[in-house]
Amino acid sequence: MSILKDFERRLEGAVEGFFARAFRSGLQPVELAKAVQRYMGNYQQVGVSDITVPNVFRFSLASADLDRFGGYTEALQRELAEVVQRTAAERDWTLKGPVRIEFEEADHVRVGTYELRGKVEARHSAEARGASSEPRGEQGDGTAAASKTQVLSVGPPTAVVGHAGGAATRLTGPATIGRLPECDVRLDDPSVSRRHARLEPSGSRWHIEDLDSTNGTRVNGEAVHRAELTHGDQLELGSVALSFRLEQ
Repeated sequence: MSILKDFERRLEGAVEGFFARAFRSGLQPVELAKAVQRYMGNYQQVGVSDITVPNVFRFSLASADLDRFGGYTEALQRELAEVVQRTAAERDWTLKGPVRIEFEEADHVRVGTYELRGKVEARHSAEARGASSEPRGEQGDGTAAASKTQVLSVGPPTAVVGHAGGAATRLTGPATIGRLPECDVRLDDPSVSRRHARLEPSGSRWHIEDLDSTNGTRVNGEAVHRAELTHGDQLELGSVALSFRLEQ
């Protein structure tokens, strides 16, 4: 059973028959589970011997959604923490400390949406949380807050896709880049199409293909529909600049 399906089954069991009535509309718990999985992938820290992912997550929710969760909040936090732990174990990612899921009410967040921030908090730092760096965030409808310049680091057979500054997503196959939640690499920029481009491995090579995007895809300044990528290529999707490198 997949992690997400098991999450829904376990949560439904935890809150018994109230699950269907409480969660039949509005923000769904599985959306939050998908969000933490995606966040872990988008904000990796690739080290010499391991890949560290965030272990502390804070959801900002509209008061109406928070009220809907009501007495199920602890169960939801517990099951979301289980999703984090199982996802890290399945993908061989490292958690530096205990998993913690936090919910807070935010007046500026619309009903049915969320803001998510996460950070790596080492076990020995748990008692000094105030000194921890401010986490990066997903906002609004869950789209990741992206800088104008990011780094795509890929290498057959595994692709590592990440933001400048250390965050990365490890991919094991073709990856779609765009604004949609289901895209493997999400770019929260209006110049990027919902499904903008696709990265695809072929043997020891990688290609990028434009998916009929509105603003086009460029490699080293040249507009392309499909092109083979080499180490150090500079990509542009709309107005978002990306750097591509190969890792052996």
